[in-house]
Amino acid sequence: MKTNTSSWKVNKFQKISAITSHKEKLYFPGINALRFFAALGVIITHVELLKGSFGFENCWTNPIIFNLGGLGVYFFFVLSGFLITYLLLEEKEKYGTINIKSFYIRRILRIWPLYYIICVLGFFILPYFTGLQISYLETDFKQHFASNLLLYLLILPNLAFSMFPAVPHIGQLWSIGVEEQFYLVWPWLISKAKNLLSFLVYLILAILVLKIFVLILGHFYSGLRWYQVLKNFVAMSKFECMAIGGIAALIYRGKLINIQRFVYNARVFNLSLICIPFLILFTPDLIQDGIHILYSFIFLIIILYISSGKKLWVNLETGIFSYLGKISYGIYMYHLLVIPSMLFLVKKYGLGMNALGTNFFIYLGSIFGTIFLAGISYSLVESPFIKLKSKYAIIRSSDEKM
Repeated sequence: MKTNTSSWKVNKFQKISAITSHKEKLYFPGINALRFFAALGVIITHVELLKGSFGFENCWTNPIIFNLGGLGVYFFFVLSGFLITYLLLEEKEKYGTINIKSFYIRRILRIWPLYYIICVLGFFILPYFTGLQISYLETDFKQHFASNLLLYLLILPNLAFSMFPAVPHIGQLWSIGVEEQFYLVWPWLISKAKNLLSFLVYLILAILVLKIFVLILGHFYSGLRWYQVLKNFVAMSKFECMAIGGIAALIYRGKLINIQRFVYNARVFNLSLICIPFLILFTPDLIQDGIHILYSFIFLIIILYISSGKKLWVNLETGIFSYLGKISYGIYMYHLLVIPSMLFLVKKYGLGMNALGTNFFIYLGSIFGTIFLAGISYSLVESPFIKLKSKYAIIRSSDEKM
């Protein structure tokens, strides 16, 4: 752990101390780079998903491509649980209580402005650009327009996605709905929990039991629409990933010394990285519904190892990674607007002399176009709200939440 104004030292088997004041902020090394890599994984998956709609050959059946975006979202969920729980525990320890009203105001100011801008674009502007339409979604979008709009305005896009096909260009908002529902209850739970570790373990187990029960119901009601909606909604609500992130916060604070020794081991970290492609390629279909739990614990190790300041083979603390992580919320929110635009341009103007050249232009335009748009959004749209949000900060953090 380190502060912006002083060098930091890591005691790897104890809580990493942090000084907070009006000039100093909590900082987690490497987290911004991890944010960007997670967002990049989502972009890659969605590029390949959408290429077929514009007549391009894709790699959608490749298991790594197919799973990369989902892994990026799971990572964001674990990271959210880690950061939010850590900050809430710091506040509770320092002041003896959690200012829940200020917490809600901070989350609203960080998440809602861009969320509703994307909603306006998806429902009222982009449908009029015929070249960007995603054909297999258009009929359902028109048929369920009013219902989708109401649910999105209520920040229930995950419920909308459970009931209807994705709204073109803004289907990624489902995960924002999950996070907002998590934020709605989490500060209350943290403030009331007497033994947080036990609570988190029991919560994870309870969620898993609920999901298993829903799967069992499928043997009796699989053909009914209400069951499909319930199954989809429960499957999307990855609160267990966030609870695992909460366990990571406890480990980081030095509450579980033996586990801290384990996760701060370089061999364990490297093995965790190796396990990710292995699990993607060789996980049996029978346990696919629960594999995100194992991924979440792998991400726990990765987050803790890197944020503790351990030396890596690549420097994640460069200015470019810091910037890309800072705008990662915008990258995630805008990428499904940029990708169809780039696919349309490449198809219309025949960019690329062969498949390799075509893919080069598609990926180059999609990635850098998204970064460019997210950067403008951060400067012009998000920054004023972030400055306002800082007025309600109890424990200051330089890590802007995705």
